[in-house]
Amino acid sequence: MEPNNTSPIDPSSLTQPLLLHTQLSLPSSSSTSTSSHHHPKRPKSNLHRANTAPAISVLPTSLSSPTSSRSPLLSSSILRHAFLFLLAYLSVGVTVYCLAGPTGFIGNQTNVVIDAVYFCIVTLCTIGYGDIAPATALTKAFSCLFVLVGFGLIDVLLSGAVSYMLDAQEAAILAGARGGVLVDAEKGRMRIRMKVALAVLVVILCIGVGTIAMIFIENLNWMDSLYLSVMSVTTVGYGDRAFKTLAGRAFASVWLLVSTLAVARAFLFLAEARIDRRHRRIAKWILNRDLTVEDLLAADINRSGFISKSEFVIYKLKEMGKIGEKDILLIINQFDKLDINNTGKITLPGLLNTDR
Repeated sequence: MEPNNTSPIDPSSLTQPLLLHTQLSLPSSSSTSTSSHHHPKRPKSNLHRANTAPAISVLPTSLSSPTSSRSPLLSSSILRHAFLFLLAYLSVGVTVYCLAGPTGFIGNQTNVVIDAVYFCIVTLCTIGYGDIAPATALTKAFSCLFVLVGFGLIDVLLSGAVSYMLDAQEAAILAGARGGVLVDAEKGRMRIRMKVALAVLVVILCIGVGTIAMIFIENLNWMDSLYLSVMSVTTVGYGDRAFKTLAGRAFASVWLLVSTLAVARAFLFLAEARIDRRHRRIAKWILNRDLTVEDLLAADINRSGFISKSEFVIYKLKEMGKIGEKDILLIINQFDKLDINNTGKITLPGLLNTDR
């Protein structure tokens, strides 16, 4: 027989890692005996933390905190910026109106400050009643520039502030409701019919408030009040009816700004809901149709003769119009920047080195 050259195994070399693993994965006896009086005994688990797992404390805040990359559109700064833009816009308009005096603007005069704010709001909302109009070449030139700037401000208010408030309201509804009529629990969003109903309700509410206010403030009959209210919130403004009293113009300065923006956003949402419904029908048709040979060849990015799951997902997203070639290239470029070793993988050490 050949002699056994295998060196003898030291028992301590086996017990030492075992004891170390036990200390890492199991609590101390003292802490176990102390906590057993307060908490029920948990079932024994075979899952333990790996000795090579990095400590969470070494991760940078930008990687460990999901809120650090929060979108600026969800910030309250949108409301602050929109308010500052509106305040600056109205301040310039009121200053020019007051400096021009009665000769600069013609129309029914009540109070110079209220009339100035009323003129700015009517111009900003692109209603154009015609009850107050510029009379000189200087005020007409100012009005041209004032209207163009107002278009940009309307876009900020409409796409920024109003959308932010509506999204916040929807988030509050989603947080308070768990399924049922308001919320589709499976998709995690409000039901599309409920959104349409809320949009229609906003339009009716704005028109109703304006109609009731004009009956009591402007002393119009209900038909003329409804007529003026609808022509105002839709920014038609024929000019045959307008606000003539001091109280009416003070009310219109607030009501017109809120109503025109809210109604415009509601109508835009109705259009978006119709487009979204059409997109869902197209996506459903794309996902349910059979895969053809042409589809396989088009989806085979690597030209390997077969398509992987990732290639199939990318191809379907491109078919549904969710992503394009330019988007894919941007994502690949971002991946290449994170893959500093060109291994085709993003690892935790590489991510930590990139963050530094």
